[in-house]
Amino acid sequence: MEKLLSIVVPTYNVEKYLRRCLDSFCIEEIGDRMEVLVINDGSTDSSAEIAGEYVSKYPQIFRLVNKENGGHGSTINRGIEEAKGRYFKVVDSDDWVDEEAFCKLSAYLEGCNSDVVYTNYHHVDDRTGKKSIEFASPFPGVEYGREYHFSEIKGNLFLKMHGYTIKTELLRNIPMIDENCFYVDMEYVLFPVPQVETITFLDIFVYQYRVGLPGQSMNIEKMKKNADNYDRVLARVLDFYKQWRPKLQPAKLSHMEHVLGRMAASRIKIYLSQPYSKENREAIEAFEETMRKNYPMVYAAVENKAVLLLRHSRYRLYMAARAVYYWKERLS
Repeated sequence: MEKLLSIVVPTYNVEKYLRRCLDSFCIEEIGDRMEVLVINDGSTDSSAEIAGEYVSKYPQIFRLVNKENGGHGSTINRGIEEAKGRYFKVVDSDDWVDEEAFCKLSAYLEGCNSDVVYTNYHHVDDRTGKKSIEFASPFPGVEYGREYHFSEIKGNLFLKMHGYTIKTELLRNIPMIDENCFYVDMEYVLFPVPQVETITFLDIFVYQYRVGLPGQSMNIEKMKKNADNYDRVLARVLDFYKQWRPKLQPAKLSHMEHVLGRMAASRIKIYLSQPYSKENREAIEAFEETMRKNYPMVYAAVENKAVLLLRHSRYRLYMAARAVYYWKERLS
C-alpha cells in the first residue's frame, strides 16, 4: 500500500540522540499516511534495539531495516529501494522535525503534485539549544505555496538536503549514491535536477539540524581528515554536470553551476585550513587551474569573496588568507 511520505532515518551508533528523532514522528493523526524507515547501518550500540521499541509500539509508522555498514549513502540507497511513499525525505538520526511544521508539510503533500516541496530548517546548537537560520528565504521575492516551474526561479538557488522533500519515483531514476563516503548529500540533491520540473516552497521550518557535534562531516577538522572523500564527491558531481550540460535547460544549468561553485569554494576552504606551506599554495593554484580549464562556467560561478581575492592577487595573498582563516576558526 502506497504511503504519502517515506522518511528515511540513516542510523549508526546514535543511541544518545535517536529517541529525540523518532519521538518527533509519533504523530497519531498522520501516522497512517507516512512511514519512517530506520536504516540501521551496522550499529554496534543499542540503536537497533531503540528503533525496535518504536516498531513494536507504532507498527503503522516505523520499520527497521538492518544492514551491514556502508555509510550514509548506502542508507539512502537502501531507503529508496524500501520506500512505499509517494514522497521521500531524509532526516538524520541525530536531528528531528518540528511536529507542528511537519504536520503542515504532510497536509500540503496530500493535494500536491510538485516534484519537490522545499521547506526551511533551523540549525540547533547542541550545547545551548539556540536556533539559527542559514537562509532566510530560498531566493529573493519567493512566493510561498506557489508551484514554480524550474525555469521561473530567479536568482541563485541552493537547495540543501535538510529542506528537500522529493517524489520517490524521481530518486529511483538517479545514479546510486556513493557508499562508504562523506558529503554525499550533494549527490542526493544534484542527481535529480535533470528530472525536476516543478518546485513549491513552503514558509515553515520542518527540519531541526543539530550542529556542534564533534563527529559531524561538515566540522572543519573532519573535513580536513576526509578531504579525499570531498574530492571523490566533487569529482563525481562535476562528471555528472559535464554529462548533462549539453542537455539541460538554462535555469537548471545555472543552478548546478552555482551549487558546484560553492563546492569548489569549500574545497579551497579545506586547503586554507591546512598549515601554511608552499606545496599547499601550489595545490590551490593547481585546483583552480583545473576548474578554470575543464569547468569554466563553474569556475566563474564561484562567489566566495576570499577565493575571488586570492584570484585577484594571483594567489600572492595566500598567507594572509590562511592567517585570517586560522583566526576566524579559533574565535568562532
